[in-house]
Formats: sequence, C-alpha cells, structure tokens
Amino acid sequence: MNEREKLEEARYFYSRIQAEVNNPKPYQYNLSAFLSAARSVLQYACKEAENKNGGRTWYDNHITNSSVLPFFRDKRDVNIHTEPVKPRKDAHVSMKSTLFLSSSLSVKLMDNNGNVMDQRSIKEAKAPSNPPTDGTIVEIKYRFSDWSGSEDVTELSRKYLDELADVVDDGIKRGFISG
Repeated sequence: MNEREKLEEARYFYSRIQAEVNNPKPYQYNLSAFLSAARSVLQYACKEAENKNGGRTWYDNHITNSSVLPFFRDKRDVNIHTEPVKPRKDAHVSMKSTLFLSSSLSVKLMDNNGNVMDQRSIKEAKAPSNPPTDGTIVEIKYRFSDWSGSEDVTELSRKYLDELADVVDDGIKRGFISG
C-alpha cells in the first residue's frame, strides 16, 4: 500500500546519513529517522500481506532468511522504545607527512574484535608555526558494536535498503502487496 513511499523516505534519510558523517548530532538524528522510515516499509508490507492467503508466511520467510532485516527491526525498536541508537564512531587517519601536536595524543591500536593491541600517549608536543597539512586523510566510520559482520553503518544500511527493495518487489510480483 505505502511500501514504496516509505522506501523512498528511507533512501532520503540514508543520503542524509552519508552527508552528515562528520557531524555527530545530525548523523544520529538522520539515522533515527532512517530506522523509523525503513521499518515502516516492512510494517506496511506485513499488514497488507497478512490479509492474503499465504501472505504472512511469505513475510515471515523474508525476515527469517535475512540477518539484516531482523537486526534493523531490533535497532529501530531500541531506538523508539529504550534509548537512542548511538553507533561507535571510528576515525581512521592516514598521514603522508609528520604530525605535530600542540597538546597531547593518545593512540590505541585495536584488532577487528575491539581488543586493544597497543596503546601509546605523547604529551606536550610542540607545533611548528606552519604545520604540514597535505597528505593527511581522516575517514569517519560508524559501526554497530553488536553486528557480527565487517560492514559499517553506511554499508549495512545500504544492504538493508537493497533487501527492503527486494521484499517490496517480490511482494508486488507475488500479489501480496500493492507497493
């Protein structure tokens, strides 16, 4: 009934997530809106399909055969009913030049499971009057600490959108939903 409209809304908030990756609060707000809009796609599909013969089984099979759909369903439920979802923020820094600091720096080297492999601190480093800036790249990625895959929030959200689109297309093709 309204599945495609909500899917487009989720795509809009996905684009806002991508645009706001360097702005923590707008990122969080757009993630919250994304979770709600995307969840509505499945809620509309379930409500419409359950009135048709075999529709509820069709819907349940999509949820059961996916790791992404139930994961995001649960994220939305936590976000609405318990507390705002706040994924872990990882900053990856690549440098091709010397780094000068004006106060201190603490660096943790962590493995993929979040275990600290090494940790070092530098105190009271002095910055030159014209510190080099070229060659330094900072990449921000957000991760759900309870997701077992390697995808960050952006990659996982894209996967979720693709699966939602597949559910809608399949439901229309099979006559369980109108879209």
